[in-house]
Amino acid sequence: MTQVLSIHQKNPDKRRIKEVIEILDGGGIVLAPSETGYCFIGSASQDSTHDKLLRLRPGHPKNKPFSLLCKDISQVSKIANLNTQTFRIATRAWPGPYTFVLPSTKNTPKIASGSKRKTVGIRISNHPIISSILHELQYPLLVTSVTDEDELIAQEYFENKVEQDFWWTNVTDICHQTAAHGRIDLAIEINEIVPIHVSTIVDFTENPPQLLRDGGWELEFLGIFE
Repeated sequence: MTQVLSIHQKNPDKRRIKEVIEILDGGGIVLAPSETGYCFIGSASQDSTHDKLLRLRPGHPKNKPFSLLCKDISQVSKIANLNTQTFRIATRAWPGPYTFVLPSTKNTPKIASGSKRKTVGIRISNHPIISSILHELQYPLLVTSVTDEDELIAQEYFENKVEQDFWWTNVTDICHQTAAHGRIDLAIEINEIVPIHVSTIVDFTENPPQLLRDGGWELEFLGIFE
């Protein structure tokens, strides 16, 4: 049975964040709120995390890597190539709901690199709980949303207002939906609905950068798309 831990969203308690850290350090999977909805997170330093996330996301392509959550740009620069232009754009976009596909390096966690280990997707979250967790860790987090747009369309999610409000937006229902697939070691409850959104994905391994997914967030301030 999944352990549920209540954490204040705007002012996370350090002792409760420490409980989350202990689960992650032990190789566990945590259900956590973010600015793009609830997500599954696990240690990027442990190879088993990828398979655990895949079991929770059976519709996710096995050869498609999950993204990383980093605590700051300094950490990003240690595991991915950030040229001057990309760095400047990153300082405008992060923290926030923008995933950048960047060239990987020898320091990139192997379980997070794709295209024959040449790229990695990275985001820095502005959610207080995720940020608090990351700043207590020495490693990035492997992350995936609890579901994705294609799965929601297949389930007719967008056609059912009740399901839009509750299906994938609270701890109880998410744990129920995923119980048959994999194990969630800890679920963070914030006592409010967490709406589903998706991050905007920009591929900076191409010149000019390519918009892979428009999550509906502002783009103009990035200065790369008309």
